[in-house]
Amino acid sequence: MVLSSLAPQTDNLPTLESTFPVAWYAIAASHRVQSKPLGIRRLGMDLVLWRDINGKIVCQSRHCPHRGVDLALGKVATENGHSCLECPYHGFQFAPDGHCVLMPCEGKEASISPAMRVESYKVEESHGLIWLWWGNEPMADPEIPWFTELQDYPCYWADEELVWDIHFTRAAESALIDLHHFAFAHHRIAKWLGFADTKRLDSLETQVIGHHIKTQGILKSEQQDGLSFPFKNEILFPNLSVFDFGWGGIKLFVTLTPIDQDNTWLNFRYYAPFRWSFLSRLIAKIAVWFELNFVQPDDYSLLKSTVPKHSGLTENRFVRADQTIVHWHRLNKHHQQKGFRF
Repeated sequence: MVLSSLAPQTDNLPTLESTFPVAWYAIAASHRVQSKPLGIRRLGMDLVLWRDINGKIVCQSRHCPHRGVDLALGKVATENGHSCLECPYHGFQFAPDGHCVLMPCEGKEASISPAMRVESYKVEESHGLIWLWWGNEPMADPEIPWFTELQDYPCYWADEELVWDIHFTRAAESALIDLHHFAFAHHRIAKWLGFADTKRLDSLETQVIGHHIKTQGILKSEQQDGLSFPFKNEILFPNLSVFDFGWGGIKLFVTLTPIDQDNTWLNFRYYAPFRWSFLSRLIAKIAVWFELNFVQPDDYSLLKSTVPKHSGLTENRFVRADQTIVHWHRLNKHHQQKGFRF
């Protein structure tokens, strides 16, 4: 029996809202969710991820409706072929659809109110990632967005993730798009690689088709004996990007998702297409380790200094080299948005 289903009184608290584009968002790497529940925060929501007896992923609100305990501290209980998430405080169990199916303190035969439930969210698992639909569920796109060139990419990959206390729009500009900052923001790495003078973005071409933004160009030195390298970048608005730097087929895939109005989760994945699997795996692991420990810390320190903390078409003075960023912001301005309150 539920004695009270009253929500806490919040009438005197200010209500603010932050919005993000309606889309599928990767919220965790598949390998992060094993036998134990995983607690995360994405899109302003505290969530818990767990797997049922068949390995199917379940995503639910993170706090027990009984007394508010973090369900990620609980365990997955399986009986008679059915799996439930068990609260660590009083043992209440919640089925994949969110309904409470057991309250031990009331006995197995107790009548359980429909109000004793957790919210369940539409998620899918694909391409080594867990995806949550941010929008009205009946309107969810039937297919998870992905890149054709990575669909059956015959090579190994390695990934790592970061959490930045950076607004989603600023993080997107840096992680998904920007290359012409390399010789400056990463001057120590650029000098070590011989690209210290590779500053000019030349032969820049950008094409927008639906939610796809395709960019190619050459980062080149204006010194006579300087180095240059061509690149290709494709973005699936709002949150997926793949880079091809012409380095023997090695590619960088990036996805990012708002945690809330101030923080962003990022996942970096390197693909290595070499013949020998052990070599591919090793190079991909080294590449992603280098990315997270040397490249991204430079970006983060500069992004922390930006004002205003969010970005858009009117917050900056863009130049020719920023045209891909401009296209991203134009799509963001006109794309359907969904908000959350905080």
